[in-house]
Amino acid sequence: MRRSVGCLLLFLAATSAAVAEPSKFTCDTPRGKRIEPGTSGKGSDVRWIDDDLDAVRPAVVIDGQTFTVTWGTSVAIEGRGTKVMTYVFAAAQRTAASIVATRVDESTAEIFRFYFASRSLYKLTSRLDGPSSDPKAPPLVATYLATCHEQ
Repeated sequence: MRRSVGCLLLFLAATSAAVAEPSKFTCDTPRGKRIEPGTSGKGSDVRWIDDDLDAVRPAVVIDGQTFTVTWGTSVAIEGRGTKVMTYVFAAAQRTAASIVATRVDESTAEIFRFYFASRSLYKLTSRLDGPSSDPKAPPLVATYLATCHEQ
């Protein structure tokens, strides 16, 4: 009887540890800039542009190696509506300091990294605007940083 009670208690302790709650964060409005080709069209002619991210409210959920990022316009903007994208990375790279994941498609590469100590979300985007006659023309690059708060 004692043995079965001990096994049951051990099983319950192991189960509660395995079913730990995921960490959830909501983030402030991100800050960031993007780089675009300048007016001359030369590869070295680029300009930094402040992005208007007032309607963007990122959110982060971390559950073990699963990293979920919601990014987009969650507040309706006059004439544009809302556009929210949620990315779920099932095998994100996690260290003691951060968790990082990448998303790549035909035209865009994005890196999302969440730093545990500062509770900040970093997003780096690189995208080709389209085919260019100049092979040295820089792609559109954007970098954003948002401070997050645990829910």
